[in-house]
Order: sequence, then structure tokens, then C-alpha cells
Amino acid sequence: MRLIDRVAVVTGAGSGIGRAVASALAAEGADVVLAGRREEPLEILAEEIRSGGPRAVVVTTDVSVEAQVKALFVRALEECGRVDVLINAAAGPGDEVNVANMELDTWQAMLDTVLTGTMLCTRECLTRSMLSRRAGAIVNISSGAGRHGLSGKSHLSAAKAGVLQFSEAVAREVGPQGIRVNCIVPGVVSTERVEEYYHRIAAARGLNYDRIVEEISRGAAQSRHVSTAEVAQAVVFLTTDQASGITAQTLEVGGV
Repeated sequence: MRLIDRVAVVTGAGSGIGRAVASALAAEGADVVLAGRREEPLEILAEEIRSGGPRAVVVTTDVSVEAQVKALFVRALEECGRVDVLINAAAGPGDEVNVANMELDTWQAMLDTVLTGTMLCTRECLTRSMLSRRAGAIVNISSGAGRHGLSGKSHLSAAKAGVLQFSEAVAREVGPQGIRVNCIVPGVVSTERVEEYYHRIAAARGLNYDRIVEEISRGAAQSRHVSTAEVAQAVVFLTTDQASGITAQTLEVGGV
């Protein structure tokens, strides 16, 4: 139980990697503030966490909206008193579109959620809790698309690449104040959003779904998908005292 008496805010906690991370943090003893756009999956997760002992607070939040991000951290401090850990896992829209057909609204929506949302949550967490206490750990979730541009996903690739550089820059800003910032780059991960993407690709190419999964898996370092639980364990490690000397780093999980 490496995170007893710690408070963590997790965005994108309703599904996928964010959900797995929130569960893993709670399993290590942390109280968790769950943020996401949809209330129902957050409440379901909160009940699961509470049954194990830790506190779980649900705050419906669209991280692309500044006022809602501010309200998230006001509530977190009201309920829990401080924030020790921040996980920026909120994901953007899953549409595929070539840049020649890109609408500005589509481009902007991705950047607003993935990159601007990460900045807003980081800023509010730092100014409202971590800087004054000179302590804290932030882990941002990027993507293999941020390392290698993905066809039809230029908006996602640009946003996730921005998260990589943002993480390192902030780590250097706040390191002297005792705050660590790191970034996780998941490889090919089994999530509902990814499965939907594979189905769309299979339909567009006229191929069997399993063929697409096999084809993409071959490009991964382990020639397989990694689970959200495997990603979550890497995130948890970076938030614990075992990683006290690790900051401004990017860790690939199931690299591509």
C-alpha cells in the first residue's frame, strides 16, 4: 500500500486507461477524485473503490472548459484538503480524418481536450495545492501517435506530441519546488476506443477485424497489445516514493 494518505485526481477516469489508473491508485491506498464527462461510469467506479476502503469523489468535468477545471480542483480541495497526485488521462474525439479534409472545429476539439486540458489541470493543481506544499507527482498520458505520426490522426498526433514536450517543460519549471512530472506513452493498448478504431479501419480497408488487430500487433515491441492494467502499474510507480528521483522522463509501455 504505497499511497496511503495520498489524494489523487484522475481525469478521463470513466473508461480506458484513466479508469484502470484510478483503480490501481485506490488499490495502493489513495483517495481518488474521479473526473470525466459522463457521470454514470464515474459513479460505478466510485462505488467499486469505496467498497475497498479509500474515498472516491466524482466530479463531472470537461477538461477543455476552464471553468469546469477550476471547479474540479475547488471540489477536490473541499473534499480532500489537498492534491498529492494528478493523472492527466482525458482523451479526445476518436474521428479519423485526413488533414486535407480537416475542419477547424475537429482539429481544435482534439487540442482543447488533450493538450489544453492537460495544461489547465496541471496549472490548477500546481497553483491550488502542489506549489504551496512543495510536493506532488504529475503523470501525463501521451500516445504512440505522439511519437510517430498516425495517418488520419494528425490532430491526435499533434496533441499527444505536445503533451510530451509540455511534460518535460513543466518538470523543469517545478522540479526545484519538489514536484515531479513524467509522461507515459502507451503502445498498442486494449481499450474500447481502440477496438472501435480497429473496426472503422477494417471497414474502410475491406478487411477482417482480426486481420487488423494482428497487423497492428506485429508492429509493437512485444508483438501484442498491452492491457490498461499494465499501463496503470507504470503510472502508479511514477507516483510513489520509489520514483522520487525520476522526473522529466517519458516511459513507453508496450512500445511501438
